Amino acid sequence: MSNVKKADTDQQQFWQMVLETFKSSGLSVRRFCRQEGLSEPSFYSWRKRLSEQETSGPQKVPPQPESFIQVSMPPVKSEVLELILASGHTLRIPSAIDREFLTGVLSAVRQARLC
Repeated sequence: MSNVKKADTDQQQFWQMVLETFKSSGLSVRRFCRQEGLSEPSFYSWRKRLSEQETSGPQKVPPQPESFIQVSMPPVKSEVLELILASGHTLRIPSAIDREFLTGVLSAVRQARLC
């Protein structure tokens, strides 16, 4: 898969997760976007785009195992990585975390069925 197609697939999966989280949040679009640090125009654009894809035929996004999605780490080191789980919880992880420890944390989150 080319990098461009993979990036689009990653974005599509991200926005699908965002829209699922929004639906269960009970918040207005404006408040939800402000709380999550998202662009309101991008939210509406992706909601329309994904809605049109659902009505036009099967999605081209390959199914992912369980509730996890593949993510790419940002090229620029940030101090904190935020994961917004399907349950609506936000997991803030320091960027300097040990990979083994992170794997353990994600396993615990999965066992607690928060994602």
